[in-house]
Amino acid sequence: MVNELFNHYVKYDQNASWGRLDGIPQQTWYDFNRSSLESARTNIRDLLPNEDYFKVESIVERIASVEKQETKYLLHGDTGVHNLVFQNNTLSGIIDPSPMVGPIIYDFTYAFCSSSDDLNIETLLSTFSLLKQVPIEETRLIEEVIFQLYTRIGICIRVHPHDLEGYLKAWEYWKQLS
Repeated sequence: MVNELFNHYVKYDQNASWGRLDGIPQQTWYDFNRSSLESARTNIRDLLPNEDYFKVESIVERIASVEKQETKYLLHGDTGVHNLVFQNNTLSGIIDPSPMVGPIIYDFTYAFCSSSDDLNIETLLSTFSLLKQVPIEETRLIEEVIFQLYTRIGICIRVHPHDLEGYLKAWEYWKQLS
């Protein structure tokens, strides 16, 4: 996916609003992330302790501190494994887009967190090493994954409850890394 999709993303209109094209336009990437965080918190409720929410909230604040450096790209917006089509062990298609404007790291971490399988640092770093257009530090990469994983748990509760146990195990693993 990295070589066949993410490395081919092109810059989008830098004056465009952030977020989903069919959603509420966001003035900043921070606004989009903040909205995603609050939506996840609503779904998670008391499944995770409040300290976890505050930890992720601080990550969103740190991500916002580098936002002015972010380049806008037109993203697929739903790069989950459930939207990948393979033929002969080769990625042959990606379906069900939810077009949005954002940084490439969003689609990358969304894809990474779209299954609770292999959600570990080794898999993350080996796949991230293939990504050409995203020069970020390892610490920030881990924080992006933690944020995306938190929002994924919120989605999972609502849409994929059968996957929740795997995500909660992954959550404990990633909390230890931060």
